[in-house]
Amino acid sequence: MSEHPLRPLLEPRSIAVVGASAREGSLGYQAAYQALIGGFGGPVFPINPKYDSILDVPCYRSYADLPEPAELAVLAVGDRHIEEQLKLAIEHGAKAVAIFASGYLENDHEPPLTDRLRDIAREAGIPMCGANCLGFAQLEAGVRATWFEHEELKPGTIAMISHSGIVYRAMAAADPRLRFNLIVSPGQELVTSAADYVDYAVGLESTCVIGLMLETIRDPEGFRAALKKANAKGIPVVALKVGQTDLSTKLAQSHSGALAGNDAAYDALFDQFGVQRVQDVDEFSATLALLSAHPRLGPGKLASAHDSGGLRGMVVDLADRIGVAFAEINAETTQKLADALDYGLLPVNPVDAWGSPAGSVASFNSCLDALADDPDTALTVMFTDITSDDEDWKEFRNIPLESSRRTGKPTALALNWSRQPHAHASADITYEGIPVLDGATNALLAVKHAFAYRDFLALPAVSPPPAPDKGVVEKWRTRLESRASLDEAESASLLSEFGIPMVPHAVTDNLESAEAAAQRLGYPVVLKTAEPGIQHKSDVGGVKPGISNVEELQVAYADLAARLGPRVLVAPMIKGTMELALGVVVDDQFGPMVMVAAGGILIEILKDRTFLLPPIDEAVAGRAMASLKIAPLFDGVRGAAPVDRASLCRTIAHLGVMASSLGDVLAEVDVNPMIVGPDGCVAVDALVVPRS
Repeated sequence: MSEHPLRPLLEPRSIAVVGASAREGSLGYQAAYQALIGGFGGPVFPINPKYDSILDVPCYRSYADLPEPAELAVLAVGDRHIEEQLKLAIEHGAKAVAIFASGYLENDHEPPLTDRLRDIAREAGIPMCGANCLGFAQLEAGVRATWFEHEELKPGTIAMISHSGIVYRAMAAADPRLRFNLIVSPGQELVTSAADYVDYAVGLESTCVIGLMLETIRDPEGFRAALKKANAKGIPVVALKVGQTDLSTKLAQSHSGALAGNDAAYDALFDQFGVQRVQDVDEFSATLALLSAHPRLGPGKLASAHDSGGLRGMVVDLADRIGVAFAEINAETTQKLADALDYGLLPVNPVDAWGSPAGSVASFNSCLDALADDPDTALTVMFTDITSDDEDWKEFRNIPLESSRRTGKPTALALNWSRQPHAHASADITYEGIPVLDGATNALLAVKHAFAYRDFLALPAVSPPPAPDKGVVEKWRTRLESRASLDEAESASLLSEFGIPMVPHAVTDNLESAEAAAQRLGYPVVLKTAEPGIQHKSDVGGVKPGISNVEELQVAYADLAARLGPRVLVAPMIKGTMELALGVVVDDQFGPMVMVAAGGILIEILKDRTFLLPPIDEAVAGRAMASLKIAPLFDGVRGAAPVDRASLCRTIAHLGVMASSLGDVLAEVDVNPMIVGPDGCVAVDALVVPRS
């Protein structure tokens, strides 16, 4: 097997700390101290001409004085010296570098320092952590290239890459129950990006889960490839991605573009690769804790035991709101619970197992075992609170550990309240494989993510429909490359040739032809302006629906011709159960995305939409439809017949094929409304915008 490109950075054979210092509290002291205390098996070479030794280790005046080349250069110097020291490190054999300084210089010249550092490292072909970062710790190899004050860190199964230094510090130091094999603060990612670190982490046998605190993704293709590797190995990825606000729609010309916002592509990417997206640090840490112990749950749902009937009710309410289902226990399990519980406590799941104080430990043991053994249980959780760190608490908190050992089922301990003062009191059971989840909401969110990842792994491979004939694809590529606008009729022709059902229509520039078309298509009809340059016809009064006879047609045509011009489109009125909107938006990073949304006038009011990255098949389309707020309407309400889901799913899949085939020459596509009913679906309006 070939060596990973990040091996010299994360598993170096030797380390030089440039700018090492004996002055406690300084950057150079912290970097040297951390390099020396992490258990690294190779030599550490402090470099600073001011000292003969630092922390009882010989200190060298320069690279030239080192007894051997240092594979990793940790540059603990200021911005004014970084460029020079980077060149010297490479000249003297460095194969990787970590830079803590910001990379910015006052009164700098072009190209700026960050660009110069990037170019130097890339020309040398070496990985670089930073600039402007806290560095990293590879705990298995004992490598610490950081200035943060890590003390005792136990190697574990979580790999974390954080664009936030505060999150890096908090997760690495605040809670002894979270254990890492790799912690990285990649900073500006001038050379080495989060995608590279994920790719490396996937290759570590100890990695059970990967946590990402992301501001952006700088290497989209590399990131996709790394996520694909994680999926292949069954390693869940949890992401706290910030920057979700729709600050700009980039002058979108279609509803699809206006609804995409800045964050839709990340949602689509995470959905495609099963990345579990969290919203805050509490949810992040709880999910990492649970998945680090139980990355791949079996079939079934949640079973839980509680020490309070009132707080059990709280958990039930939270689970309903969050979307976590409880196991439907069988008669045998119910009887086991009844045998274990005090009189008056109901044998149900979730169960209130707190009876008389003298018998509560035995009751909890029996109840957890019974719930874990039920065939519909995938995970058992005991909900309680830490009240002390005395022996009575230790006996009680060990119940999930002992149950897990007896039953072999995944088990966790959840605390009803997140503000627990005794994290150390439950640290040892986490080392035995029982995650401790702070706060009922965080615990249930973590459970939801664990179930969602399990269900993602069970999905079949995506099998999109075939693309149209090569000649059809090339014809429309050539047309779109001309960059000339497409009117509604031409847009409809394009979509139709890619398998999207379009309403029949006729385009004309005189009343006589419009009358003939209406007669041929059948009343009632809709009359729309077809004048070039009018993209949103309703906004200018350019749509005349419900025309039932020739007299009404004549009046409508006269109005459109006088105000907007003589060119019109005639189409039959289409009835259906509901309206959807479909579309395509091309993201700068991740390429074309297909939008599925509530349509008609609801598209702007509800903003009920989801985005998908191709490839898309009917199963993917079906899950997208099910995620919409309007999804219950698909099944029919108040006597309405269910819509033809299969037809709509096929249409969405074909739109995905079009997006894949033409995405590089498209800007936006709007198919709104798509009329959906029991007998199928058909689009009654379309807008295709070439890439300008």
